[in-house]
Amino acid sequence: MKRFLTFAVIVFTMLSAQAQLIKRSKSDIDLNNLGTITLENGKVTFEETIPADGYTAEEVENIINAWTKERFVKPRVISVKRFNSEVPGTIILKGEEYITFKSTAFVLERARIYYYLTLTANDGSCTFNMSRITYWYDDEDDKGGLKMKAEEWITDENAINKKGTLKKFEGKFRRRTIELKEALTKELEERLGKK
Repeated sequence: MKRFLTFAVIVFTMLSAQAQLIKRSKSDIDLNNLGTITLENGKVTFEETIPADGYTAEEVENIINAWTKERFVKPRVISVKRFNSEVPGTIILKGEEYITFKSTAFVLERARIYYYLTLTANDGSCTFNMSRITYWYDDEDDKGGLKMKAEEWITDENAINKKGTLKKFEGKFRRRTIELKEALTKELEERLGKK
């Protein structure tokens, strides 16, 4: 019995320490997200230039086209619509996919995210722009779920509390949106950095 009690105390201590590390790392992530949401003409917009050293604009466009045809397919996305652009070397997509907050054997918590992606090929770079972001949370409930615009949900003003940390509900949308944007730009960086 004494051994069992000692073992239980050790396990409890280890789990407590691990929980503190997880709590601290979540807090660090939250604080690092401060100021990462930018507004352009009142709309949440992520824009950055992805280097493509040594590539011409035509080569960059070909790489982007190949990536979009591989990345934006079912089941990875729910739907995708491609638009013709009047600007040469520009690809415009409207994506719809799930962002997942929790997935266990008993619980699946997720939301649909809709966004426009504008990719412009230049000599030696690609301009990445993700905008017009909206969400549809709990779309399978009897009332039709909750539909939200990113501007009303994930900005610093709406998602961060007075203590400077993310609010629980709004914060998870902000975090997953940033993670999606970072995943997309990372995939493009890998494609454009292979010459």
